[in-house]
Amino acid sequence: MKGKLILVFGGIIFLFLILVVKLCYVTATKGKEYETAVLSQQKHDSTILPFERGKIYDRNGNILATNEKIYTLILEPQNILLQDKKYEEATINALHEYFGFSKSKLKKTIEDNPYSYYEVYKKNMTYDEVEKFQKFLDLADASAKGVSKAKKAKIESAKMVKGVSFEEDYKRVYPYNSLACRVLGYTSSGNVGNWGIEQYYNSQLNGVNGRAYYYFNEELDQEQSVKEPKNGNSVVSTIDMQIQKIIEQKLKDFDDKIGSKVTNILVMNPQNGEIYACVNVPEFDLNEPFEMTSSYPYNLNKPMDEKSLLSLYSQSEIDKMKAYTKQKQAEETTDSEDASEDSKDSTKKKTDDQKTIYDAFNELWRNSIISDTNEPGSTYKPFTVATGLESGALTGNENYFCTGSLMVGKRNIGCSHVHGNITLKDAVAKSCNVAMMNIGFKEGADTFYKYQNIFGFGRSTGIDLPGETDTKSLVYNASNYSNSVTLATNAFGQNFNCTMMQMAAGFCSLINGGNYYRPHIVKQIQSDNGAVVKDIGKEVLRKTISEETSATIRSYMQQTVESGTGTKAQIEGYSIGGKTGTAEKIPRNKKDYYISFIGFTPVESPQLLIYVTIDEPNVSFQANAGLAVELEKACMEEIVDVLGIKPETTDTSNTDNASTEQKDDTTSATTEASSNTTKNKKNTSISTTKSKKNTKDAANQ
Repeated sequence: MKGKLILVFGGIIFLFLILVVKLCYVTATKGKEYETAVLSQQKHDSTILPFERGKIYDRNGNILATNEKIYTLILEPQNILLQDKKYEEATINALHEYFGFSKSKLKKTIEDNPYSYYEVYKKNMTYDEVEKFQKFLDLADASAKGVSKAKKAKIESAKMVKGVSFEEDYKRVYPYNSLACRVLGYTSSGNVGNWGIEQYYNSQLNGVNGRAYYYFNEELDQEQSVKEPKNGNSVVSTIDMQIQKIIEQKLKDFDDKIGSKVTNILVMNPQNGEIYACVNVPEFDLNEPFEMTSSYPYNLNKPMDEKSLLSLYSQSEIDKMKAYTKQKQAEETTDSEDASEDSKDSTKKKTDDQKTIYDAFNELWRNSIISDTNEPGSTYKPFTVATGLESGALTGNENYFCTGSLMVGKRNIGCSHVHGNITLKDAVAKSCNVAMMNIGFKEGADTFYKYQNIFGFGRSTGIDLPGETDTKSLVYNASNYSNSVTLATNAFGQNFNCTMMQMAAGFCSLINGGNYYRPHIVKQIQSDNGAVVKDIGKEVLRKTISEETSATIRSYMQQTVESGTGTKAQIEGYSIGGKTGTAEKIPRNKKDYYISFIGFTPVESPQLLIYVTIDEPNVSFQANAGLAVELEKACMEEIVDVLGIKPETTDTSNTDNASTEQKDDTTSATTEASSNTTKNKKNTSISTTKSKKNTKDAANQ
């Protein structure tokens, strides 16, 4: 038995020796082949190659939004610690020297993660920050022969730096800070557009990330396979940077001198629906949208601005916004070397307070020109007259007698003046409510509503910007014109609401021959190499009125500027038309007013439209549309030069009248009986809440 065990044991030893010999043979003859095969299958961590978001240009090629390359510092502790201890020290010393990082914190990060190949140490580093260090690392490939002692020492130091790399990304940059902030919008992390063009055209502006894969080839050399990123398309807007600057400066001048709750200015081309400028307050820095530092009313860092904020938000909400701003600033200044950004993102959660804050900020970021509604007032009167002419209810030869008011049912609805005998043309020029009410009755509810719809009131304009308010519930239809008072007040622009964009788009059709163009803010989409992907030209959505009616309305509004309520809009050498508006806000007894002026030039073939609205100007007598007229004129005087609109050969303006006192078109009324229920018209956003009915009826235009 013992002999058998010895025999078995001897056999095992013999087989083991054969196996050892075989392994030695394989290692000697094919070891390199097998090693190569194994290593060639190993992939290192791939690297994302970020796309560059498309740029946003103004109509003349000026860059309004672009990108700046930023860098993330990556530490590879395992690669650092695989070397001699001196390499770790050299790496830490170099990072300290060039970036000022704490040596102790660097050492802790490295030694606490000995098996890691990827530790995010610093994000959002600029090229200027990285450049000197990168040049230092490049010295590792330089020859140390024939150089100075100091240069040789630098080269040797660079060769000892291990396990440090940079990942590239892009940061959105707005060269002009707050310029056209409401139009452009801004981006948040992940290239997500918020508001404006950034949001509406987000899918066009975004591209597709690429990726680089690292591996060993058969010769054991490291190689990479690269899938190149696809950059986003660029957007050419209709905005004229020079015009936008002019408008913003004029608005600032007005705000410094007078000010208001909200002042808005919209500049358009009536012949194609292109928007040249769009300005409303408050402004904010697109590069720092959460800081809200601005020369305009809302500056969360200055207590003096809380008064302006309180008109929209409670004190507690303001306090939360201020606290959030400080929090964001603190986060940006915190040294991210203490924790990875990925870790921060994974642990950060929104609280109810943060949601409230975001909602409040969203209110400040939104574009009131497309999101807020108001009663238009007398700027609507040309639509009422155009409806009558186009439908055949008017011939153009009508005369009216204005005693300063008109009894409608049991209500005495007033006019701004006692006009006496007045023609249809003068009824527009002098803004007579009595005439408009009679015209509305002549047209009837069905016709009035039909054309109100054709002109786009209660309908979407189709503008290529997010946040346009649905106003369908803010206008009456033929079936709910419950009484003659409703039709009467609607005829001179009260008791229904619209946005500035709706008014401007419809008004353009009044003066351009009856073509309702879809208003648009982008004219072209280009690839990253400049090739045209899509042209966005003028788009006629519908025909509103005839060229004949349009020409008549233009002449009526020219007289408004020559001898009516808009004489202060006159500019020597230019034929100008326009219409003033003075709407008394709800509740009527507060005597708060929304004043406006919409003007255009030249009268015969309008190339420029400027619409100004001023909500509750900071003056003792708010019902003075002349304030809007003067602001519009100040803008137009400079913009005509920018657009190359030359003075006409015949001076059709009446400069003598320009010096006369501005006539306001405010109406007064005496209510002798309570009115029927009408729709509540709020002068703030209704994007989330439908307005309810109110028992007050409009008395003023």
